[in-house]
Amino acid sequence: MRFTTLTTLTTLTTLTTFVFISLAAACVGDVGGSHRPGPGSGSDRTQSGPCDKLEKDVAIRSSADMSALPRTGCYDIYGKLTLQGQAITSLAGLGPINSVNELDLDHTAITAIDTKHPLGIYGKLTLTGNTKLTNLQQLSFETASTGILIDGNTALTSLDPLGLADPKLEEVDGDIAITGNTALTAIPLGNLTKLTGALTVSGNAQLTSLDLSRLATTGHVEISSNAKLGSLTGFAATTIAGDLAIHGNAQLTSLGTMSALYRVTGSVTIDGNAALTNLAAFTTSLKFIDQSLTITNNAQLTDLGALKHLALVEAITITGNQSLVNCRAVEVDRCTQHPTTAVISNNNNASCNWQCN
Repeated sequence: MRFTTLTTLTTLTTLTTFVFISLAAACVGDVGGSHRPGPGSGSDRTQSGPCDKLEKDVAIRSSADMSALPRTGCYDIYGKLTLQGQAITSLAGLGPINSVNELDLDHTAITAIDTKHPLGIYGKLTLTGNTKLTNLQQLSFETASTGILIDGNTALTSLDPLGLADPKLEEVDGDIAITGNTALTAIPLGNLTKLTGALTVSGNAQLTSLDLSRLATTGHVEISSNAKLGSLTGFAATTIAGDLAIHGNAQLTSLGTMSALYRVTGSVTIDGNAALTNLAAFTTSLKFIDQSLTITNNAQLTDLGALKHLALVEAITITGNQSLVNCRAVEVDRCTQHPTTAVISNNNNASCNWQCN
């Protein structure tokens, strides 16, 4: 069951007994259901009665399509809500909507999430090509998300529901792709601890920060072509279940901290990050890269961290790093076990000695 009536915290203080009795009565019969009562969008939202259920997918392509939706009380969509096309300029016509399983905003002309009440999401969020949308205030994830796709929203400057303190987005059971949002400056994923799918952050031209510091479980990670991204926080993960690819981030100077990372089940690629000076994020805890290690065309790179202490990697390519003294690349070749011939070339040929300790 999902609830909606909005009250202030002041009102709650004076009506505590009544609210608790109402909540207890309203929740009878919902134990074990697929959707549990939640706090809604933020701690200032409380519940005092059930909303109507729409147990179907709903597609809206014109304001007229909204007229069939409930106009009184509140309602939850136990399915996917899709709003599509330039004829959609506002969400106010959704009336007293409370929550949805999935929300898909597809090439609309909306500028904000202007629903009557905060809108809770119990599954996947998809935002594609909404070129006038500036922020996501009013949205919140009421439980673990089943996926997030935010692509090509060129006026979007903030991702509010990702960084809320209450309710927190701590788990995504699917993929996260945040791509081509050219005005976006931050991606606040600091609460995220578990991602079962892939993380892709690419083509966000104004992005300056990316917080992944609590991410302990993740699949494939790609961070690419974010022109102003200066640093990463690193990850808390012991294993990356897939590839780790960081390439084409022109101002990236640091990969942050990955001191727990033990294994990458795919490949590690660090390519074309012109300002990156070191790979200190890779510590002696990293022992296994199941496929290839590729470090190429990072013009300012001088240090490879502890990569020479890898126990096993399938293949090694370290080329075109103009500031990297070649011995540092040779150490990775000579000191690690790898079944194929390493490719070491076009680095800095200054005289040096390699060593494995």
